[in-house]
Amino acid sequence: MSFFTSGTFWFIMGIIFTIVILAFKIWMEDRKTAMNWWKWLLWGIWILLAGFTIAFIFTSLGEGEPTAALKGGILFSLIAIIFGAGTWRLINKKKT
Repeated sequence: MSFFTSGTFWFIMGIIFTIVILAFKIWMEDRKTAMNWWKWLLWGIWILLAGFTIAFIFTSLGEGEPTAALKGGILFSLIAIIFGAGTWRLINKKKT
C-alpha cells in the first residue's frame, strides 16, 4: 500500500489529470463550443465533486463502514449527477 502514498503515484495521477483536461479541451473545440472561464470553473467543480464522491465511497468501505458508503454514495452521487447535468446544459447552451 505504500505505492499510493509515494510520489510516483501522484506523478502518474497528475499526468492522467492533465490528459483528461487536454482531451476535454480538444473535444469541446471539435464540438465548436466556446469555453470561457466560468464554464471551466463549473467543469472543475464537477470534477472535484465526482472525485470526492468516489473517494468518500472507497474510504468508507476501507474503514469498514459499508452503510456510510452506501448512504453517502447515494447522496453524493445524486448531487454529482444533478450538478453534472446542469453543468452540461450550461456548457452546451447555444446562443439564440
